Amino acid sequence: MTTPKYAEQRDKVLIGRLPEDFLRVDTPEREQATNASAQSLQAAQQFNYTPTQTAVQITMCIVQAQLTKNYSLTKMDPYCRVRIGHSIFETHSDIRGGKLPNWNKTITSYLAPGIKTINIDVYDEKTLTPDERIAYAEYVIPEEAMQGKFMDAWIPLSGKQGEGKEGSINITIYIRSVPYMPTIHPTYAPSLYNRNSPIMVAPQPVVGIYPQYLPGQPMPVGYPMGPQPLQNPNYGYPVSQPYSPSEEDVKQMQEMFPAYDKEVILGVLESCRGNKEQVITSLLSLSDK
Repeated sequence: MTTPKYAEQRDKVLIGRLPEDFLRVDTPEREQATNASAQSLQAAQQFNYTPTQTAVQITMCIVQAQLTKNYSLTKMDPYCRVRIGHSIFETHSDIRGGKLPNWNKTITSYLAPGIKTINIDVYDEKTLTPDERIAYAEYVIPEEAMQGKFMDAWIPLSGKQGEGKEGSINITIYIRSVPYMPTIHPTYAPSLYNRNSPIMVAPQPVVGIYPQYLPGQPMPVGYPMGPQPLQNPNYGYPVSQPYSPSEEDVKQMQEMFPAYDKEVILGVLESCRGNKEQVITSLLSLSDK
């Protein structure tokens, strides 16, 4: 049997959806936080902040080159260096590629606003002397490529022979828009004068593009995205044996270059590990100086 006291308590039970202010106490700190949230939203709209934005991505392939002159006694070892904005990429050296190097190197980068040119330099890799730049070009990205059209072009190269007289280089480019996440968001920092009163930190304009890589999107070539594996200390890795040139090789080089001392020829032979073509090229380059 239900007692009168129990029936009175049961009548006070609220059935249905609870009100928004249920079990909430309005305090000055809560009111300040609510106002700060509204100010944060207003500041985000002022800076055109959106959770997901897009960046302009370029995928470029350096295919091959046809050079006019071979600037070495033996065949050159050309490689290509590309600068897109503030990003620099390099291909591998085509050993003994000479005047017809092939690279087929694909790179991926992001185009910052206002970047419409690509700088291309072709170098000949040297052993003992600095690498020599043998050709260069400045490629202006066509407007149709900026609209998303795939481009396959031969670009004239310039150098010692004159403007556009060092041959040409073959590249392909494809430009598209990809999503990225902004790096700066509206946040709050505690006030130095009142810890209970948060102050708003408005997002600042970002110089450049720092994308957050999403699944399924290509990553830039040449930048490690995580820790690199360490060597196993318990594994016996092969150790390269030091090279000592034979007396026959030293004598042969002395007959070809009698102006050099035996110690100089020995040093060049050890540095080139007996590769006579590289030894001859290095000694000739030293004689030019």
